[in-house]
Amino acid sequence: MNRTLTLSALCIASTFLCSCRDLLEEDIAGFGVVLQTPPDGSSTSANVVQFRWEAVPGAVAYRIQIVAPDFANPALFLHDSLVTANSFSVPLTPGAYRWRVRGENPNSRTDYYERGILITAATTLDGLTPLLVSPATGAYTAADPLVFTWNILTGADDYRFELRSGGQSGSLVNAQIIAGTTVQLNDMVEGIYAWGVQGQNSTSTSTFSYRDITVDRTAPGAPVLLLPANAATLPNALFTFQWQSGTNSGIGGADSLFVLNSEQQTVRLLATTVTSVEDSLGLGTYTWYVRTTDAAGNGTASISRAFTVE
Repeated sequence: MNRTLTLSALCIASTFLCSCRDLLEEDIAGFGVVLQTPPDGSSTSANVVQFRWEAVPGAVAYRIQIVAPDFANPALFLHDSLVTANSFSVPLTPGAYRWRVRGENPNSRTDYYERGILITAATTLDGLTPLLVSPATGAYTAADPLVFTWNILTGADDYRFELRSGGQSGSLVNAQIIAGTTVQLNDMVEGIYAWGVQGQNSTSTSTFSYRDITVDRTAPGAPVLLLPANAATLPNALFTFQWQSGTNSGIGGADSLFVLNSEQQTVRLLATTVTSVEDSLGLGTYTWYVRTTDAAGNGTASISRAFTVE
């Protein structure tokens, strides 16, 4: 009887919690989305447009869609993106577009609210923004050489490339005038940098476009294996792999557990952020090791240990 009462209580509690969860998610179906910029029917020669709207109370995300020329007969469906911020920036080529936004949460959504915008061909570089390709914003990299690339900016005769130490306002490390859209740098010292590109011609210049990156070539220390002990004999049942991660002076350390059979074939390969894993493998002799890798891809492996399951 006590068991039955306990199960009933659990069911009631579970139903109550689900109902509470539903109530916590506000019904936003009746709300409107106030679009801010760009104004409806506006035109611009900027190659990157920021769409902005007011936050909707109770919305946890917003779906923005952009088409050309309109939603009734779209020739191009450029974006259908779910974002958590109340703004969205995107490069657009000359043409007529419609854009719309709705608020969403797990239980409800608003209607779409829509506007149009016209992108015209630029006659000057003023107000244009170079579109950087790689490395990505916030990238951690150990690459050498490091290659910087960006898209062609229509109207630019060449580009000014800058590399600054520490950030956009940091000291200038490298500056070049480049006819193409690629720069390769060798033997970069470890550290935080901002790299930027500005298009230019004989009469105008674009804005600078910057990205931050971190160069990290220092590998983590070697992980230390704890269990099973070397040459251990284990029963054919669940057992535990346990280790200490390698020390990491960089960012984003993660471990990979490797287990090989007697023929040196990999039977387990597990990427993990924990340092203890339960497993069972069946009868046989195995070796195992762990590799710690940082966000830049630098990695160091532990020594290998052998054990037998019988």
